[in-house]
Amino acid sequence: MFPQPAHLHLSQPERMISANCPNASSDPAADQNTTIAAIGGDETRPSVQTRSGVHRFRCVGLRSVAFAVFAHLFVIGGQAFVGGLATAADDRNIEDSSVSNSAKVNPTTSLSANVDLKKEMEDEIASLDDDDDSSVQPVDSIGPGKQPPASLQPLIELAEQAKKKFETEVDGYTCLLVKRETIDGKLESTKYIRLKIRERRTSGEQLIQPQCIYGKFLKPKDVAGREVLYVENERDGDVLVRRGGTRLPNLTLEINPEGRLAKQESNYSFVQTGIRPMIEQILDRMQSQIEPSNVKIRFYADAKVDGRPCQHIEVNQIERRPDSTYQVAKVYVDEELKLPVFFSSYAWPDEPGEDPVLQEQYAITQINLTPKLTDLDFDRTNPEYKFHNEEE
Repeated sequence: MFPQPAHLHLSQPERMISANCPNASSDPAADQNTTIAAIGGDETRPSVQTRSGVHRFRCVGLRSVAFAVFAHLFVIGGQAFVGGLATAADDRNIEDSSVSNSAKVNPTTSLSANVDLKKEMEDEIASLDDDDDSSVQPVDSIGPGKQPPASLQPLIELAEQAKKKFETEVDGYTCLLVKRETIDGKLESTKYIRLKIRERRTSGEQLIQPQCIYGKFLKPKDVAGREVLYVENERDGDVLVRRGGTRLPNLTLEINPEGRLAKQESNYSFVQTGIRPMIEQILDRMQSQIEPSNVKIRFYADAKVDGRPCQHIEVNQIERRPDSTYQVAKVYVDEELKLPVFFSSYAWPDEPGEDPVLQEQYAITQINLTPKLTDLDFDRTNPEYKFHNEEE
């Protein structure tokens, strides 16, 4: 899951979000300073639900017949409203969700050790001049007394240990996901999503704890207030979605997370959202697409994400290979948590000499690995959620 950036420093994201979201709470008890209260429109509007990814609707209230017909036409008309169901960076104006400029970025130049996520995401991740290294200081160690490895093996081993930790120790967690992806050649706007996740647990062949994910979109404006709920083995595998945003915010649907509709604004299924999927993605990229003799590895000390010390590793593939989907990958590893908290990848450009193209960019911050999650956190009837009930 995870779910998709360069020169990054998540400098007080709570204040950053609050500044752009008037309804954001500053109360630490209210969803860790980033909960947006009272998002959405008229709660009396009827809701509509659908099965799978097909556009087949059923009304969930007798008052909703006309509304259901309208909603059906709305979806058929191609207006995607279940975007961002996955696992990146901010555009120059977080309130403007349209990004028309090219997604081309020079990833080898924005490598300051202290990276600012807000600045990183401005100007559509504008690149710096290759020759201007005034703020770029490669170092020979990662933290006090640490020597940079000559290969990717230490990063692979760390990712494998982190994956094992999630498989055996981490039952659930909460975090803030900031993601951006290039979809159909267009660099999409940044999405901020508050996540609650329960990890899947089994004993032999018996399922002890199903995978559960709840996500609330905080930004940008056109999706603010969107809620997505997935519980393994419920709704025939569908996700429950409250549209949010400024148009039909209370529209509530069940959709196939692997269907076309769900992936119109994301490269990944919502079921692939979170830290563990990010770890798995890093492992796949490092193990299956890299020839050790064909990479250049760079390390930077004193990197920070949300003020937390991190190791910054950048991997550049020197020559393009047929099975390679990216030229540059960047990973930030939290020093204390020993977890990847940032990942970005850049595709090979269409023409030699051009800058690599940003494919995906994910930052995960405000991580709590020991939250007190209950079944209510993954229940559509949670009074803090705004999903329309089935009988409405």
